[in-house]
Amino acid sequence: MIVFISGGVRSGKSDYAEERARLLYAKEQKNLIYIATSDVYDEEMHVRVKRHQEQRKRDEVNWKVYEKPSNIADLLSGFQQGDVILLDCVTTLLSNELFNGWQQGEKKWTSPSFIAEVEKKMIHLVSELAEGPYTAFVVSNELCFDLPPQDRATSIYIRLLGRIHQDIVSRAKEAVLIENRLVLLKKRGDKHDWNEK
Repeated sequence: MIVFISGGVRSGKSDYAEERARLLYAKEQKNLIYIATSDVYDEEMHVRVKRHQEQRKRDEVNWKVYEKPSNIADLLSGFQQGDVILLDCVTTLLSNELFNGWQQGEKKWTSPSFIAEVEKKMIHLVSELAEGPYTAFVVSNELCFDLPPQDRATSIYIRLLGRIHQDIVSRAKEAVLIENRLVLLKKRGDKHDWNEK
């Protein structure tokens, strides 16, 4: 089962997702799993990751942490019924998958077949999370509210992210939007028809 939690940068979505995961874990008492997707590629990212690691160490609950910037589906077979998973976040994961090799000057993202391969991989992950015997809190950034981007890479990325978000929401049991620490429930239950009242 998926609970999808999205919002803008620094909206409070990760804090909300962590709190929801903790509350469910208190009822389930299986494993509390944190999948962190950040790839440490500069000093600013190193500081952010370190801060999150320190926060989790101070937490009252014992998170089992996987720091994995790509190929998340490889982890899923190790999780079991009743586990509570927090995946933070889809935007970073997609960036890692789509722009793989950019540090070496590679531009795989310019290939339509590579884009299709990344989308298929992401949709497969979403499907696995939705059908697994655990509860997965999936966090992502809302980036599609602004003016359309001018550069090609960002345009491809945002369009792909939008399609992945739609797929996540279609499979999610619940979808929540966080705006300035306000919780806006967008979906509850199994309704998939966006015209249904």
